[in-house]
Amino acid sequence: SSGINAEYGYITINMRMAPEAVRRRLLPEEIVSDEPDINSLTEEDRNAIDAVVSRNKSTFNGHTIFWMIAGMLVFNYTDFANVLVNDARVKSDLLKIGCALLAVNLSVGAYLVIYLSYIRGKKDWTAHAHPALIPIATLFGCVGMVISTIALWPVWSFLTLPILFTLFMGIIMLASLLPF
Repeated sequence: SSGINAEYGYITINMRMAPEAVRRRLLPEEIVSDEPDINSLTEEDRNAIDAVVSRNKSTFNGHTIFWMIAGMLVFNYTDFANVLVNDARVKSDLLKIGCALLAVNLSVGAYLVIYLSYIRGKKDWTAHAHPALIPIATLFGCVGMVISTIALWPVWSFLTLPILFTLFMGIIMLASLLPF
């Protein structure tokens, strides 16, 4: 096997796979620091790294396009907006509760992503926001989706789950293209 191995009795440890703390404790200093120093990179190496990083920054890719088109097709062919407003089979009270819970989820997300990250320039949300915000938003989002599924089940039956999932993924992929 390639890499640095350390033998202790019957146990052989591949030191490349070992956590950093274990490597520093078991290996001498000159072996631990075998990774290239960032300051010793040539200009050509830095340009190559910058090219790879800038190429991978785009969020506009195949699966983004797929989910957005799938969401638009599902929205159009299920007549989703008309069903939400006019169909008597929809349990409107449950749908209102589910939408309210999802609105709380989206509000927390907007606060963390838009307000804290982009307006105030904070990179570490946990240091500047209450630590329970993310679990609360997750709980509200999950409960809101379950309640919305129950509210729309009489209309589409077992197809409610894939319909809502496809619409959710389309919205998430659309949000990933926003400039912030």
